[in-house]
Amino acid sequence: MSLVRLVYASRSRLVEADRRAELARILETARRLNAERHVTGFLMATPGGFAQILEGEAGSIAETYGRIMVDPRHGDLRLLAQDAIEQRQFTGWAMAFAERNETTAFIFGLYGISPETEIFEQPLDVLLDLAGELASARA
Repeated sequence: MSLVRLVYASRSRLVEADRRAELARILETARRLNAERHVTGFLMATPGGFAQILEGEAGSIAETYGRIMVDPRHGDLRLLAQDAIEQRQFTGWAMAFAERNETTAFIFGLYGISPETEIFEQPLDVLLDLAGELASARA
């Protein structure tokens, strides 16, 4: 089995009034479909954007990213990496999630993500390190 890691970032097109409900829908759908396809990963969100790491077999990752590419809730989608990996970083999580809020603002801030600097503007290494830190905090 050949494992792939895909990382992307996008601007959020969620309307503030519906943001909570839309995030809940995104997570429910992602967790269900990812579990069926043996995809693991981590979704990070700020009011203005998303960054996500997906892990799994190449076909499952391509299918998942294809759905994201046409999802109207994402704008200015940027594919940051798609690489072969030896092992998963987010084993056991069909989709872990962290949002920049009062609880996580300190950790996001350590990686330069604040209300003035959005998550979708960050480079790959920052997003990978941030996801690792957030995952450690959740474990």
